[in-house]
Amino acid sequence: MPHFYDSGNTMYTLYDILHGNYKDASALPAYPTEDDLLHSIHDHLQRLLSARCGVLQHQPDYGLPELDRVYQGLPHSETTLVHQLQRMIEKYEPRLTQVQVFTVSGASQDAVLRLGIRGEIGSGVRVEFFSHFQGSGKVRVSQPIREQA
Repeated sequence: MPHFYDSGNTMYTLYDILHGNYKDASALPAYPTEDDLLHSIHDHLQRLLSARCGVLQHQPDYGLPELDRVYQGLPHSETTLVHQLQRMIEKYEPRLTQVQVFTVSGASQDAVLRLGIRGEIGSGVRVEFFSHFQGSGKVRVSQPIREQA
């Protein structure tokens, strides 16, 4: 389970604290805002979806299964992946609550599969991320979108 450090009302992952910056190399602010929380959650989701099951010996369920097998089993494997991803986010990204993972329909030239991730952060704000599963096995997570109430 990732460790979190509470700096006021926003939490950073231990990974953020140890590196002293976000994944894009921007510095962690001394007085974090809601945007900083979303930035940290985005970075962690990107790491989580880029990892493969078994990469962490002490947390064998951290990460996704080998995507080649998922791609070979499409469209049937999509439902399994949606459920697996939802359980994984609920377990390893506790700052995002009320998690829903769903299929995003429509063609995309840069993605074999697209899934949406909807949830709520501590302040009650609903957010949405979109994950783009590329044929190379890489997964790209979009920046969060705040949903209108």
